[in-house]
Formats: sequence, structure tokens, C-alpha cells
Amino acid sequence: METSVKRCRKCILPANAPNIRFDRHGICNYCDTYRRIEYQGEDALLELIDHHRGSSRCYDCIVNISGGRDSSYAILKISKNYGMKVLAVNYKNPYTHPLAAENIARIRDVLKVDLVQFQLRGNLHRTLLQSNLRAWYANPSAAMVPMVCLGCKLIWAEIMRLARQHGISMIISGGNLLEQVGFWRELLGVSRDARIHQFYSLYAVGLLREAARNFKYLNRKTLIHTIRGYCYANPNAPFVRLSGRGLARVDLFHFVPWDETEVVSRIEEELEWRSPPPPSGTWRFDCKIGQLKEYMYSLTLGMSEKEGFYSRMIREGLISREVALRRVARESRLDW
Repeated sequence: METSVKRCRKCILPANAPNIRFDRHGICNYCDTYRRIEYQGEDALLELIDHHRGSSRCYDCIVNISGGRDSSYAILKISKNYGMKVLAVNYKNPYTHPLAAENIARIRDVLKVDLVQFQLRGNLHRTLLQSNLRAWYANPSAAMVPMVCLGCKLIWAEIMRLARQHGISMIISGGNLLEQVGFWRELLGVSRDARIHQFYSLYAVGLLREAARNFKYLNRKTLIHTIRGYCYANPNAPFVRLSGRGLARVDLFHFVPWDETEVVSRIEEELEWRSPPPPSGTWRFDCKIGQLKEYMYSLTLGMSEKEGFYSRMIREGLISREVALRRVARESRLDW
């Protein structure tokens, strides 16, 4: 195990994490100020589901799937445990890992759900990736690493259009609160404790500040899509909330606690779900750009998103520090 990296003695965040400070006991400020996740509860979820059940003649809800572990578990639970008639929707990301694509096909066949897949027009996703990667390379910034994912931030407008087309009033995703790792918020000047109504205004200011340091992000090919990506980035983004009125947008793991053992064991057993062999982990393997992001973070921060993710798991009592260190050492090896 590495010995040269100074880390928090409670979690595993290293000394080079953004704005990190250690107290006299070696505990970081991320741990000192951490608030445990408060889930809305399964009863609240069931009440919401029952309210929207039967809202459409053919489907009760849309479940957005990527072939990754959390969205695969979400559609399994919503379909099998809650008995919802599901329309599975998948964005055909040109960088989808082949195993994730196979998982999507098996989900469709095993659960016998209808599947709609869509793509961005033309070669837009690749164009956005190439443009933002060139901009980043001109002035590497850890805060702007997520810009290589701009293509996937544009998909919510289409998902909502599909919901309206089919008369569906509920969209469900496998959003996981543990994935909000905290350090990337610090990079944009957004408080880790910022609420939804504060987050997006602070997020926009942070992006503008970073873009002002590198005008290559504001070129004519990508500017309008960058603005749209901000507006439609996720179910709680400004235009999704505004234009999605009347649509219930549900992240499963905002209601029920995320249990890694249950999630992985159920999807492997019941959906024949697969992920790459070790040393890769099961988290975010579904898009190959994840490996590129890990490399970009390692160059600019000397750390990875996994360190933030596993640190949150430690604070939630879901994993020991020793196990987290072993996982990071194993899973941080890049798949060139």
C-alpha cells in the first residue's frame, strides 16, 4: 500500500484534494462538516409510484438506462418489485462500453420491456468531445474535466419529449447521492452543502469563471450546446424543472439507501449483468470516457473520482477505510 500520500485518517481523501484541510488529529474538513444522507424513504416512493401508475395506456413510467449497475438495478426494482409497466430509454452514447451495450440488450430480453434508443444528431457527441478536449489540453483545469461529458448532458430534453409522446408522467433514473463526491464542487466554488436552488446559480458562475480563463470553450461549434448542457444536465437542472412541469422525475437512490452488495448481486443473478474483469470496478464502467476523465484528474489533481466516492461510502458507514484503500489502489490502474 502506498505510503507517500498524506490522506485523511478517517476517509481516504489525499492532501491534494481541493480546499482540503486537516485538523490536529489528521481528520479532513470534508469529514468534519459532512452531513449524512437523508433518504426520502420507500413509503414516499411507493406513494409517488401509485399516484402515477396507469397514467398512460401502455406504460406507467420511463426508466433511463445506461447498462451500468445503478440504472440496471433501478429498472429491475421498478419493473419486478413494484410491478410498473416500464418503457426503457437509452441514449446510444458512441463511447458506450461493449459490455454495457450487452447489458442493455439482456435487460430488454429478461424483463421483456420495450426499449427506445436514440442518438444525438449527426456526429455531435464526438465533435463536442474533441472540441472540449482540445480546449482542456490548451489549459488543463481539473474544474473543466466534466466538459468532456457535455454530449451526455444534452439527453434530458429528448427523454422528456419521449415521455410526452407516450403520455407518461414519471421518469425514473438510478441517480445515486453517493456519487456527488464533493471535490468537483469545490473546484467551481460551489459549497458542498449548497441546496438545489443555490447549486445551479453558483455552478454557472464557476463555469463562466473557468471559461473566461480559456476562451477555447466558447467557440461557435460548442457554445450553444454548452448552454443547453447546463440547462438540461440532470433531472434537477433549470430547464428540466421548468419545461418538465407535470413530469415526476425520480432518482431511485434519493428515496431508498444504496446497498452495493444487493445492487450488484441482484443484477448479476437476475439480469446476467456483466462488468469488466478486475482490476476494473463496477462503478461507471459503462462509458469509456470515464477512463479518460480519470487520467485528466490524475494529471491535474493527482487523485481520482473514486477517492471521493469511496470516501463518502466510508462516512456513510458502508465500507471500511482499509477496503477503500485497497479498491483505489487496484481500480485506479488505467485501461490504456
